[in-house]
Amino acid sequence: MITIIPGMPEHAPAMHAIEAESFSHAWSEISIKYEIMEKTSVCYVAIDGENALVGHVYMRHLVNEGHIINIAVKKSHRRRGIASMLINLLIETAREREMIGLTLEVRASNRAAIALYETHEFAEEGIRKNYYTNPTEDGIIMWKYF
Repeated sequence: MITIIPGMPEHAPAMHAIEAESFSHAWSEISIKYEIMEKTSVCYVAIDGENALVGHVYMRHLVNEGHIINIAVKKSHRRRGIASMLINLLIETAREREMIGLTLEVRASNRAAIALYETHEFAEEGIRKNYYTNPTEDGIIMWKYF
Protein backbone atom coordinates (compact mmCIF):
# COMPACT_ATOMS: atom_id res chain seq x y z
CA MET A 1 0.00 0.00 0.00
CA ILE A 2 1.27 3.46 -0.93
CA THR A 3 0.37 6.61 0.99
CA ILE A 4 1.03 10.10 -0.37
CA ILE A 5 1.84 12.82 2.17
CA PRO A 6 3.28 16.34 1.99
CA GLY A 7 7.07 16.37 1.74
CA MET A 8 8.99 17.73 4.71
CA PRO A 9 12.65 18.82 5.09
CA GLU A 10 13.43 15.58 6.95
CA HIS A 11 12.52 13.67 3.77
CA ALA A 12 15.39 15.30 1.84
CA PRO A 13 18.01 12.54 2.43
CA ALA A 14 15.70 9.81 1.10
CA MET A 15 14.60 12.04 -1.78
CA HIS A 16 18.23 12.71 -2.68
CA ALA A 17 18.99 8.97 -2.68
CA ILE A 18 16.13 8.35 -5.12
CA GLU A 19 17.26 11.21 -7.35
CA ALA A 20 20.85 9.91 -7.30
CA GLU A 21 19.69 6.58 -8.75
CA SER A 22 17.33 8.30 -11.21
CA PHE A 23 19.15 11.30 -12.67
CA SER A 24 22.66 11.99 -13.98
CA HIS A 25 22.62 15.25 -11.99
CA ALA A 26 20.77 14.67 -8.73
CA TRP A 27 19.84 17.62 -6.59
CA SER A 28 21.77 17.84 -3.33
CA GLU A 29 20.01 17.26 -0.02
CA ILE A 30 20.38 20.94 0.82
CA SER A 31 18.83 21.99 -2.52
CA ILE A 32 15.93 19.61 -1.96
CA LYS A 33 15.41 20.94 1.60
CA TYR A 34 15.44 24.49 0.26
CA GLU A 35 12.88 23.60 -2.41
CA ILE A 36 10.58 21.91 0.11
CA MET A 37 10.69 24.97 2.37
CA GLU A 38 10.21 27.47 -0.47
CA LYS A 39 6.90 29.28 -0.06
CA THR A 40 5.85 28.70 -3.68
CA SER A 41 6.73 24.98 -3.68
CA VAL A 42 4.42 21.99 -3.45
CA CYS A 43 6.02 18.67 -2.54
CA TYR A 44 4.54 15.21 -2.07
CA VAL A 45 6.24 11.98 -1.10
CA ALA A 46 5.10 8.38 -1.56
CA ILE A 47 5.50 6.13 1.48
CA ASP A 48 5.21 2.34 1.26
CA GLY A 49 3.72 -0.08 3.79
CA GLU A 50 7.08 -0.33 5.58
CA ASN A 51 7.16 3.46 6.08
CA ALA A 52 9.94 3.91 3.50
CA LEU A 53 9.94 6.86 1.11
CA VAL A 54 9.73 5.38 -2.40
CA GLY A 55 8.91 8.38 -4.59
CA HIS A 56 8.45 12.12 -4.68
CA VAL A 57 7.43 15.05 -6.78
CA TYR A 58 7.80 18.78 -6.37
CA MET A 59 6.61 21.78 -8.31
CA ARG A 60 6.68 25.54 -8.08
CA HIS A 61 3.45 27.53 -8.14
CA LEU A 62 4.39 30.50 -10.33
CA VAL A 63 1.70 33.16 -10.70
CA ASN A 64 -1.08 31.04 -12.26
CA GLU A 65 0.78 27.93 -13.40
CA GLY A 66 2.74 25.05 -11.93
CA HIS A 67 6.21 24.02 -13.01
CA ILE A 68 6.99 20.40 -12.15
CA ILE A 69 10.62 20.41 -11.11
CA ASN A 70 11.33 16.74 -10.41
CA ILE A 71 9.48 13.49 -10.10
CA ALA A 72 11.27 10.29 -9.19
CA VAL A 73 10.41 6.80 -7.99
CA LYS A 74 12.82 4.35 -6.37
CA LYS A 75 13.97 1.79 -8.97
CA SER A 76 12.62 -1.11 -6.92
CA HIS A 77 9.13 0.46 -6.92
CA ARG A 78 8.79 1.60 -10.54
CA ARG A 79 5.97 0.48 -12.84
CA ARG A 80 3.52 0.22 -9.94
CA GLY A 81 1.57 3.42 -10.59
CA ILE A 82 3.37 5.54 -7.98
CA ALA A 83 4.40 8.25 -10.45
CA SER A 84 0.80 8.44 -11.70
CA MET A 85 -0.45 8.81 -8.13
CA LEU A 86 1.97 11.69 -7.57
CA ILE A 87 1.05 13.40 -10.86
CA ASN A 88 -2.67 13.02 -10.16
CA LEU A 89 -2.24 14.72 -6.79
CA LEU A 90 -0.31 17.58 -8.40
CA ILE A 91 -3.09 17.97 -10.97
CA GLU A 92 -5.68 18.05 -8.19
CA THR A 93 -3.62 20.61 -6.25
CA ALA A 94 -3.16 22.77 -9.36
CA ARG A 95 -6.89 22.78 -10.03
CA GLU A 96 -7.67 23.64 -6.40
CA ARG A 97 -5.25 26.57 -6.69
CA GLU A 98 -6.93 27.64 -9.95
CA MET A 99 -3.78 27.29 -12.04
CA ILE A 100 -4.11 27.40 -15.82
CA GLY A 101 -1.93 24.33 -16.21
CA LEU A 102 1.24 22.43 -15.43
CA THR A 103 4.52 22.38 -17.35
CA LEU A 104 7.74 20.38 -17.20
CA GLU A 105 10.86 19.48 -19.14
CA VAL A 106 11.86 15.90 -19.92
CA ARG A 107 14.90 14.43 -21.65
CA ALA A 108 14.12 13.78 -25.31
CA SER A 109 15.36 10.19 -24.92
CA ASN A 110 13.24 9.42 -21.84
CA ARG A 111 10.46 7.63 -23.72
CA ALA A 112 8.99 6.05 -20.57
CA ALA A 113 8.56 9.44 -18.87
CA ILE A 114 7.15 11.03 -22.03
CA ALA A 115 4.61 8.20 -22.32
CA LEU A 116 3.66 8.67 -18.65
CA TYR A 117 3.09 12.40 -19.14
CA GLU A 118 1.10 11.80 -22.32
CA THR A 119 -1.12 9.39 -20.36
CA HIS A 120 -1.91 12.36 -18.11
CA GLU A 121 -2.66 14.53 -21.17
CA PHE A 122 0.55 16.53 -21.23
CA ALA A 123 1.50 17.57 -24.77
CA GLU A 124 4.77 18.66 -26.32
CA GLU A 125 4.92 22.44 -26.68
CA GLY A 126 8.57 23.04 -27.56
CA ILE A 127 12.22 22.06 -27.26
CA ARG A 128 15.00 23.45 -25.07
CA LYS A 129 18.16 22.77 -27.11
CA ASN A 130 20.97 21.15 -25.11
CA TYR A 131 19.00 21.65 -21.89
CA TYR A 132 20.45 18.58 -20.17
CA THR A 133 24.08 17.62 -19.60
CA ASN A 134 25.85 14.34 -18.88
CA PRO A 135 25.01 13.56 -21.65
CA THR A 136 24.07 16.73 -23.50
CA GLU A 137 20.52 16.39 -24.71
CA ASP A 138 17.49 18.44 -25.66
CA GLY A 139 14.66 18.89 -23.21
CA ILE A 140 11.09 18.55 -24.40
CA ILE A 141 8.76 21.15 -22.90
CA MET A 142 5.39 19.62 -22.10
CA TRP A 143 2.19 21.28 -20.89
CA LYS A 144 -1.13 20.18 -19.51
CA TYR A 145 -3.72 22.96 -19.64
CA PHE A 146 -6.93 22.98 -17.59
